[in-house]
Amino acid sequence: MDTEREIMERKGWVAALLGLTMPGMGQIYNGEALKGVCVFVIFIMTYLAGMRLAVLLPDRLLVAGAALATAVVLAVYCLAIIDGYRKARRDGAVYRGKGFNRWYAYLAVWMVESVVIMGLAVAYVKRNVVEPLKIVTTSMEPNITKGDRILVDKSAYRRIPPRFGDIVVFVYPDDRSKVFIRQIAGLPGDTVKLAGGREEIVPHGQAYLLGTKSDKIIDSRTFGFVPLRDLDGKARQVYWSSGSEGVRWNRIGVTLSGKEG
Repeated sequence: MDTEREIMERKGWVAALLGLTMPGMGQIYNGEALKGVCVFVIFIMTYLAGMRLAVLLPDRLLVAGAALATAVVLAVYCLAIIDGYRKARRDGAVYRGKGFNRWYAYLAVWMVESVVIMGLAVAYVKRNVVEPLKIVTTSMEPNITKGDRILVDKSAYRRIPPRFGDIVVFVYPDDRSKVFIRQIAGLPGDTVKLAGGREEIVPHGQAYLLGTKSDKIIDSRTFGFVPLRDLDGKARQVYWSSGSEGVRWNRIGVTLSGKEG
């Protein structure tokens, strides 16, 4: 009875379907557990390395670099599916199942890979490398328009110092659960004009951040200087933009800094 249950029918469409759920699952279904794990590791490492390399490109090429990295990751994903499908078809319809060729084993592997490992990888990239953000206010117009979707380089200020004119995402001083986007108008040692017209020198380790609209904007004229350590990333390029008028094709690819980073 046990021997009969070990004889299974291998189907190409099943291998392809499992491969669609996560790279390497098709190989595991085909009895190639080590190969399946290696395929998944290559997939994750390609994603991490690709995004890391993309942020090293000049601002004008960031979107293209991120798109290329995504294309390579998708290529690895598709090749894994094709490999699993062909292997299942090539080996014939009947095979002797291994201990991990059970639905619950596939489910356990999928949960570890997709929920835990992939979830951690995506969270790491968003927190430490690059994060897409949608602009929902008009406070930075005309530099950034409501409806723009931008790429924020989270690693920028670990590589280079902040510069005057950079548009940055930062932790809002009065509510640290929120992030704002403003432009650097003063760095340590710079003289800036505060609310009321008085001038002050930006203290050590602080930045003066302003919106580009002058009316009713919450910025350093309201909450004062912001610690440099609270600068969460540099806004670098628009990758998509849309509004009530539809897609703003002229906004796609717009760089958000006067200097290349």
